Amino acid sequence: MYLILDSYSHPGISLFWKRHGLRIMEQLVPNEFFFTTGDTPLEKLVERQIWSGWKKLILIGSPGSIRRGFNTLMQASEECRSTLEIGFWPLDLQELAASISQSSFHLRPVLQVFKAGHTLLVDVMKVQFLAPELETKYFWNDFVINSTQANAETTIYIDGQNSQVNGKFRCRIAFHDESLNSLTMHPGKLTRTPVLKVYLKRDEGLTTVDRFKQMKQWFAAEKGNADEETLLKTGKQVEVQGNWANLTLDVSGMQDTVQSVHFEVARKSFSLIVPAKPIQTLESTKKILPAFRPTGAIANNRGSSKRVLLKHKKNSLFYKD
Repeated sequence: MYLILDSYSHPGISLFWKRHGLRIMEQLVPNEFFFTTGDTPLEKLVERQIWSGWKKLILIGSPGSIRRGFNTLMQASEECRSTLEIGFWPLDLQELAASISQSSFHLRPVLQVFKAGHTLLVDVMKVQFLAPELETKYFWNDFVINSTQANAETTIYIDGQNSQVNGKFRCRIAFHDESLNSLTMHPGKLTRTPVLKVYLKRDEGLTTVDRFKQMKQWFAAEKGNADEETLLKTGKQVEVQGNWANLTLDVSGMQDTVQSVHFEVARKSFSLIVPAKPIQTLESTKKILPAFRPTGAIANNRGSSKRVLLKHKKNSLFYKD
């Protein structure tokens, strides 16, 4: 086992390790562990350990660290990834503050997940585009494309069927709904049919006054209703073809526009460490348990259960449901 802690990008990770490092070492017993530095960035460290032949690799860092580590992992060959068991432990500011203020006892169910090492092969989203050479990127949750030309004509191909979209718009291709986290991942949600969901939000060409009124409505409305996305279609292969290089991509460091983007599902890309059973959290039971409602048949049967009159040997009567 090899532990990587991205303390260079997030100093709070160092405080977390000072608070719980001894407990983590006692429970996981790693062969090696390493902190990122300015001379040894996260990408370089992850790449080095992938080629070093380690069996189990666990990355602890901020959500941004997890995304960077995931992309570095996916740049490795399939042969290298097939021999690895990968664990991702993201810690945002709220989780860091909670973990540092608590005792190490609360980490026991978390550490048990990595110690047990139950894995599941996961699918990821593969994105290819020309900028100006062919580039390949991998994403876990979603990917955003924007059409910037008012007179542009864009075609969205989804499993061979095409849809024509004119003008400016925002297109989001979503894959996994859950964040990339070994601790909160439900194994059942990783075995669903791997399809890409294409959401569309058109640019309505509003004036400045109309946009100001719309922003006031958004702030007054609930957060979930502010985006107003429309599900266009779902499929296993998606291609967005524009003209005049009217498409911009939500990729860090990507400034140039592109003309087309191709999406597909990369099946069984790597083995992700997941819980064998739900771990204990500090959330309320109401948030953790699904909101099951009894069906009409169950409710009716429960209400119409018969009470049977029984007779005791000494002629005493009692009821049994």
